[in-house]
Amino acid sequence: MSQHYKRFLAILEKWPVDKTKQGRDLGQFLREKLIQDYNITSTSKLPKNAEKQLESLENIVKNIHHDKYLRKYNSTSTGLTGEQCRQVLSSEFLEYINNEK
Repeated sequence: MSQHYKRFLAILEKWPVDKTKQGRDLGQFLREKLIQDYNITSTSKLPKNAEKQLESLENIVKNIHHDKYLRKYNSTSTGLTGEQCRQVLSSEFLEYINNEK
């Protein structure tokens, strides 16, 4: 269990919390899941698929698929860049849109 816990902590070090997505951030969700699944005071066993989850998260953090399958263009299907998508998905922008309605 401690090996899985250390691997999960290493992933979290590379996955910062995005303050612009309060309550909707994947980094925050992963931290809460770590507390839930790896409760140190708990004697419960690890989830059945913990190893597979860790491998998948490590692949994302290490950009395995991004590097393996290079993209020709830097835009998304919407035509926006990654930074523009982050701005559109921020809590401030969503609040602005809701206020405009």
